[in-house]
Amino acid sequence: MYLRHENGSLRQQAAKKHITPAGFQKRMKTTLYAFNKKTSWATIPDGHLIVIADAMIEYINGVGHTVYFILLRGINDTKAIIAPFSVRINDGEGLTGWRWAFAQLPADICERIQVVVCDGINALGIIAYESGWILQRCHFHLLARLAHNCSQRRFGKDPVMGKRIQRLAQVVLTHHDELLIQKRIEELRLIRENTTSRSFRTVLSGFIKHYKHYRSYLNFPQYHIPTTSNSAEFLIGQIRDLQYRARGFRTLKSLSVWMEAYCKLIQSVTCNGSIHAPS
Repeated sequence: MYLRHENGSLRQQAAKKHITPAGFQKRMKTTLYAFNKKTSWATIPDGHLIVIADAMIEYINGVGHTVYFILLRGINDTKAIIAPFSVRINDGEGLTGWRWAFAQLPADICERIQVVVCDGINALGIIAYESGWILQRCHFHLLARLAHNCSQRRFGKDPVMGKRIQRLAQVVLTHHDELLIQKRIEELRLIRENTTSRSFRTVLSGFIKHYKHYRSYLNFPQYHIPTTSNSAEFLIGQIRDLQYRARGFRTLKSLSVWMEAYCKLIQSVTCNGSIHAPS
């Protein structure tokens, strides 16, 4: 199927059917409209829910369109269900937009949300606090930022320091011993005070301030919380790939139709929770 990238690019498919790429694209749109009309969004699981949230920005005729993705996973499930996405124009990825995106969910679903997993954007942290939800910040994004700032380019004269910072972060992310964690946080604080890189100081400051939100998966083991927002990242990556093969989304309507079809087709994304026994 074309949406799954099983049959090649738009140009290749057009050649197989002996029509122009524009003709094949028109035929695809007719098929997509019919598919979207007859296909329902996936059913949200019962019980308590975990949200994995992320957004992408798409520019159409020079205007930014923010697409908000909310995936919903049952506590003991291994699949995150894709909820209907929301699109706002000229919005960025701010507090107003995310509040609006969650407001599009049925009230009974919002009442069952217990945890939000995200890449660390402050807007989602505020919403989690306001709603009484547990916040889990993404380990992958944090470690990627630390790796970038600990690269040879930044620590070429002292690569040992870069490795030390990453080891300290791993202790904070994974250990149960609160006393040990506080010692490692103090070490990171001293490193921050002595670094000359403004961007690195910002990364370390954010981690030190919000380190408990990276440890929610340990503090609330009953929810089997994933430590990354990679399932939402994967979905966005697949949509970007679809966009490339479909030769771009030239209108908001086209963007919405293609994304709706893809989300309804796959319905869910693998999202395994973390299981950690208390030490």
